[in-house]
Amino acid sequence: MNIRPLIGTFSALAISLAFLSLANSPAQAQMTMRFTTPFVSDSGFVGAAGNTHFITLAVTGFTLESATISLPLDMARSINVKAFDPSGKEIPTTTKMSPGGITIDFNQPVNPDTYVRLQLSGVDMSRMGGRALYRVSTKLKGIDGDVPIGSAMVRLKDQS
Repeated sequence: MNIRPLIGTFSALAISLAFLSLANSPAQAQMTMRFTTPFVSDSGFVGAAGNTHFITLAVTGFTLESATISLPLDMARSINVKAFDPSGKEIPTTTKMSPGGITIDFNQPVNPDTYVRLQLSGVDMSRMGGRALYRVSTKLKGIDGDVPIGSAMVRLKDQS
């Protein structure tokens, strides 16, 4: 009697049972994230035309006084920016254009533990397809200078 097929079968069964028990055990590692400053939580475009981009900021830790968005070099500078609270209500702001980007000053500083959606309409770029990268920095109450809080990447509409 040849015992090799029997040993091979039992070995395969033992290995299968070992992997099956690993798959059913809960994950032991956990990750906790505690944010101490605002950060970019979401970005994308609104509508089928792709000419309105949004950047969502999670306001944590500090009161938000203003946000500055750097614009890609090939983006036209005739952009309109509006800010919205989580319920969709427009937040009063003043915007300033500079060669490097747009600064959005909030008429009333935005308190922590909320979200602000910045909507850039009239986006016009010389290229189609690819991605637009926006660097975002903020002015926070009690902190001197600009605080970089992240980047937002928006996929551009492909040519039709």
